[in-house]
Amino acid sequence: MGKRLSLTLALFATLVSCSGSFATEFPVLKETINDFAGMMPETSAHDLEERLKNFRKQTGHIIVVVTVRTLEEEDIESFSRKAFQSLQLPETELKKSVLLLVALKDRKVTVQTGSEMRDLFPEPASSQKLQAQVGLYFDGMRRDLGLYAGVNYIFQVVKGEVHVDSITDLEKLEEASIKGGGAGAILAVFLAPFLAFMVGALWGIYATKLGLERGLRLFMGGILGGGTAKSVAILMAFVSSYSAGLWYFILAISIPLGVFGSLTEFWMSGEWSGIPRVKDPIKRKPEDNMGI
Repeated sequence: MGKRLSLTLALFATLVSCSGSFATEFPVLKETINDFAGMMPETSAHDLEERLKNFRKQTGHIIVVVTVRTLEEEDIESFSRKAFQSLQLPETELKKSVLLLVALKDRKVTVQTGSEMRDLFPEPASSQKLQAQVGLYFDGMRRDLGLYAGVNYIFQVVKGEVHVDSITDLEKLEEASIKGGGAGAILAVFLAPFLAFMVGALWGIYATKLGLERGLRLFMGGILGGGTAKSVAILMAFVSSYSAGLWYFILAISIPLGVFGSLTEFWMSGEWSGIPRVKDPIKRKPEDNMGI
């Protein structure tokens, strides 16, 4: 029994040491996709794998994608270096290779490159750019789209279409698209004046019932119109930024509309609203069919 117990303990210790070494060492990696984090559906992984193979045929460069669930408190740079060193490639091909590493739970992205590719992927700019590409999809239903975005960015860098250390017009356009571009400015221009008029109109109706003096009513309408524009501008700034000149333009429109909305005696009377100025003095009878 003592020998069996000793043998069992020795076997258990061996398994523990092996599992610990597996956590720090990589298995043999494929030269395309190694999705250990399970971020890609099978069809998506197959499609991206074909793209990587075609890119290799066209350019001679190897792009390897590695995803892991967690880094287990290890530094992502050392982790990615181990992954790159574990690639079973000849030295000539390793020099032209790029490895994209994504740690899902840690929400980190980095890149490792061969000696011939380091000028194209300077650090830390490369990892920051790829983090921005992949990180958008960490919380979505299609995390594989982040890998597509990261790989596509690497394709563009290798082809010379974009440069890591500078921002091209294409990248500016993509960044503006991601952030909503001028959506905030457009919404502010159209929404602020409309709401300023509506707030002024509601205030005008309420103030008229209270019998407030016209001058005070119109003055408060202008203040409420400007305040409404300011509130809309603050909210739209979360969508995208816009210039101070545009803000003053919105304010210049909203204040007069707030004043006009408070001018209830104009837009709530007469032909403007379809209400006749003078009531018909002749009392109509039912047989007149209401004058129809």
